[in-house]
Amino acid sequence: MTVSENLMVDTKKVKILILQMLKDMVLNAKGQLITFRPAKVAQDISIWTRKSPRSESVIVRNFLEELVELGLIRVIKRSARGKVYGIMRNTEFWLILEHNNVHEILSFIDGYKSARRSNTSINMLRELTNAQKNKPGTDSHEWWE
Repeated sequence: MTVSENLMVDTKKVKILILQMLKDMVLNAKGQLITFRPAKVAQDISIWTRKSPRSESVIVRNFLEELVELGLIRVIKRSARGKVYGIMRNTEFWLILEHNNVHEILSFIDGYKSARRSNTSINMLRELTNAQKNKPGTDSHEWWE
């Protein structure tokens, strides 16, 4: 296995561990909101014992930021100690965590990401096409004459 393939496998394992931890938090929640910090997540999934805890904690932070960008979790608070992330009860992601296994959830996130990325690409192409249609002189060589 190459280094990049090994990293991909490790990244996937870390994401599955993060999702399992979030799922456990959701299933054991008593209130309307669960909160967590990346460092605590990394500590709880026991990746600090590995050779490169800094790089692995970066994987945790990046994955949580990815979930924020997808609108699945929220940044609750920013402080000198970093960000605090949260998931509200009865949101889409809470229900997904509650009723699915972690492999299905990771597949959902990857599918959601690629669908969103392709929608963005399509929307960008549409906007570019519309801008060119509305711009005077794009059909002829007026702009350089």
